This record gives sequence, C-alpha cells and structure tokens, in this order.
Amino acid sequence: MSEQIKYMKNQVKMLLIAAAVATAQIQVANAQFTVPGTADPLLPNVGDSDDYNPGNGNLDTTPAQSPVLFGTVTPGSTISWNATGSTGNTPTISGYDANGDPSDVTGFAATPSDLIFIPTGNFSTFQAPINSLVGIFIGSGGADFIEMGSGGSAVVPAGADEFYMGSMDGYQWNNNSGAFNVYVTESAPDGGMTIGLLGGAIVALQAIRRKLVR
Repeated sequence: MSEQIKYMKNQVKMLLIAAAVATAQIQVANAQFTVPGTADPLLPNVGDSDDYNPGNGNLDTTPAQSPVLFGTVTPGSTISWNATGSTGNTPTISGYDANGDPSDVTGFAATPSDLIFIPTGNFSTFQAPINSLVGIFIGSGGADFIEMGSGGSAVVPAGADEFYMGSMDGYQWNNNSGAFNVYVTESAPDGGMTIGLLGGAIVALQAIRRKLVR
C-alpha cells in the first residue's frame, strides 16, 4: 500500500471520528440552581396565585412561591440535569431524594377557581411522586410538565420558550421545606456539522477506491 493511500485512510478515520463526536449536541447554556420545596410549579407567570382553598388563607403567590427559572430555551434543543437534596411537602423535610416518594404519586389539586394561567398542555393530567423535582416548559402551547427526578434529559417541545423547576406537591407549597441542588444544561443540535464531515469522509473513500482499481 502506498504512503499516499495510507495517508488518505488516516484522513478518513479522523473525519469519521470527528463526525461521531459532532453527533453529540453542542452545549449552549449551563447553570447551578437551588430549587426550594416552596417552589410551586403552577406559578410560572408573574402575578399568578394558586388559591386552591379560597378563604382559608392557603394562598401561594409569586414571587414567594414562584418556580425557579432556568432561562429561555429553544424548541428541539435538549435539557439535561442532575439533582441532589431533599424537599418536604410539610415543614419537615421528607428525606427522599429528587425522585420523591414512589409510593405517593400525585397530581395537582388546583381547581377552575384558581388564578393560575395554564390554559393548555398536560396540566390536568400530569402526575409525579410527591417531593420529587419537576420541570415546566412554558410557551405558546401552555405548560408542559415533566418528571425530572435526580437526573435525565428532555427535548424542548415545540412552542416552548422558557423552562422552570419546582418541587412536586398537590397543594399549598408555602409551608414546604428543604431544597434541591440542580445542575442544568441546554444543548443544541450540531446544525449539519456531522453531515459535512461524513460527506468529506465519503469523498476521501471514493478517491482511495479510484487509486486501488487503477
């Protein structure tokens, strides 16, 4: 085998390796957050209140019980996270990690009388273990809730432009306790870099083939 062909084969290997690396998404944002047990995922909008028991003083409001904002996000990008810590849906910390209590899966006890602005999305059907870490994508499609737990990833849905985090409870977050420490990243697709690198590898392979058949 000629030195030229050896060189070209090495070039192909390098292009394929680079393409494999490029298929991983490109990190565009990352940050560390403290998400308290009082972070009510139902209150992502300034001025919202969650008066699930009108007249009894069990009112959650912004900003006191606001969920924690990660920031603006781009549909199609990927949110990834790792979380430690523990919250409690009472003044006593539960002792469960960010996955919450698997024996107590709950939804939201909000009613139509609540002053929350979540017109669409999976608000009415969402359930997760109590005292677990949950996320909220907010945008033109309303609110899409996700069960985050201690680690994982999710693709930002179409129409979403903000991402929030809170602690799962059924009602009255204002008497909750504890906090999660959460590291979050947003990664975007590579924007065609992989296709370009693979194209270069194909061209090089074709050149090698032409030289071998001469």
